[in-house]
Amino acid sequence: MAHLPVLPSVGKQVINVVLCLTIFTFIFLYFRRYVYLFPITFESIWQISLAEVNRRKNVRRIRNLEQSAAGDEEKGTGGKKAATRHIASVVGYREEPNLFRKCLQSYAGSPGLEMMLVGIDGDHAEDMEMVRIVEQVFPETLVKIHIDEPYGPLAVRIAQGYVDRKMEDEKGVEFKPHGRCVDPDEVPKELLEESYKYACRMVFEKAVSTLQDHGVLKIPNKGGLPAICLYQPHICKKDIMFTNMVFSLALGQANDIEYLWTSDSDTWVYPETLYHTIGCMSTDPLIGGSCSALSIHNGGESMIAGLGAAAYWTELAITRGQTGAVDSVDCQPGPCAAFKLIALESILLKWYTQTSIGVKTVVNEDRHLTTNLLLNGWKVTFNTQTLASTDTPTTLLRWLLQQMRWARATHIETFQYPKVYSIHGPILFVTAMRRFYGPLIIGVFTIRYVLTGYTVHTYSLTDLLGRIVLCTAYNRLVNKDNVNGVGYLIFSQMFYQLPLPGIMFWSVVTALEGGWGTRMRNQSETRKGRRAGFDNLWSTTAVVVWMGFVGAAFARFIAVRIAPQLMVQLMLVSSSVTVISLYYALLG
Repeated sequence: MAHLPVLPSVGKQVINVVLCLTIFTFIFLYFRRYVYLFPITFESIWQISLAEVNRRKNVRRIRNLEQSAAGDEEKGTGGKKAATRHIASVVGYREEPNLFRKCLQSYAGSPGLEMMLVGIDGDHAEDMEMVRIVEQVFPETLVKIHIDEPYGPLAVRIAQGYVDRKMEDEKGVEFKPHGRCVDPDEVPKELLEESYKYACRMVFEKAVSTLQDHGVLKIPNKGGLPAICLYQPHICKKDIMFTNMVFSLALGQANDIEYLWTSDSDTWVYPETLYHTIGCMSTDPLIGGSCSALSIHNGGESMIAGLGAAAYWTELAITRGQTGAVDSVDCQPGPCAAFKLIALESILLKWYTQTSIGVKTVVNEDRHLTTNLLLNGWKVTFNTQTLASTDTPTTLLRWLLQQMRWARATHIETFQYPKVYSIHGPILFVTAMRRFYGPLIIGVFTIRYVLTGYTVHTYSLTDLLGRIVLCTAYNRLVNKDNVNGVGYLIFSQMFYQLPLPGIMFWSVVTALEGGWGTRMRNQSETRKGRRAGFDNLWSTTAVVVWMGFVGAAFARFIAVRIAPQLMVQLMLVSSSVTVISLYYALLG
């Protein structure tokens, strides 16, 4: 019998809300009135402490998993070979061929992996290159299935038709034209949920029928790793993910498989990645989602890539580790996310049809999947002891566009679904608020300093240095095998934090922008992107202007100490040089 989470009682949720507001208010007032020495260092100690709690939890989980496997081996019941059974889903669009091939090859021999499901977001001639690569990697076990109509739009159309029929039956008139997207604000909640269940059932049955027609509904027990390649008309990543997940649910139910690993076409895994991530999930029936840590496999391609690789550890891993301490991670990254299939069943169409202020969202697919798990009471964990390797942008332009895309998703998920905080408590709330307000407050302080010379007395270079030393030392101590040197660890923090206020400001202004901002990496797409800097000039201007203020602030700090009579001139020169240099780097 499946274990399903139970939401906290209304009383407990009220207590959580009170705790969230009380703790957030206390922290705000404490830092504003009483902390006179090293507030950033103090905050870093708190963040690292939570990250360490999460790390130790995962060390224990893996130790228990290995002990269990060793016990099974002694009893002759299989050991690691009897790992938790699961399906792997990889999706992509016009990926660089060698990178995609290595991605697929990395799954060979992964304990417990029963089926490889590859989704290609496109069916034109340019997209067939990826299909051919899948054929080359799985020459004997591959089954190709062309999807004429992507399952996302199909499900929406079915749900809309169901709503139309019901409303016509009740009112005697047509509710709205057939074929339009279901608008949750215009449909009673009960009818909307009923239509979603009906649509999901229909597309699920269609997937089962399709798999039966191709003879792959039942996974064979012998031979190489079975693989299915789905390819469909190009829409966006969210659509191919939806189709792959529907087929994963059909395969999981037909073969009694409970777990799904999802990843991207630019990411490869290691022999223990899926085994440890999903094995640890299986130890707690209330874990609905998990994610591994991420390293960067192209960190040596450029200085930007190297700094970005280090920032994954100095910034992103520590941030995710904070909420991981209470099993409430609010973002499972697309390259390394695992799910319990039963947790996906009730949220899949809600996730696909998400809107924000009436606008359909596109680029926050991983964030919103995680939000839906949290809203349904599932635990979501961050397994720092497992690793997948992904690709990071190698140019400043692509890196900035990536950060703005992620920030937009963060804003939507942080403020559109406040119920997650009443369900999962104050640590998730405080972390989310700090992530949003922190950079904006620093931005205000910096601009005020540039314009007036007023300084916030609690912040100092010594305080910033304390933060850098702590994060560098912690990562060097616990992640030394995955980081690329102390220098990168130090400078990655400045690389990540300095442009952050500008990124946050512009991503708030453009929160509903739906474009990815960058092109894919195969040859035909690369040729289209020669003038990407000019195409995205408007998107990066806010960050460039912000960095101009940073340059001016640095000049003012130096000038008041060595040449106060030249302060204004030095500020103007420093700001101008910063802006011109950045535009040159972005447009070059």
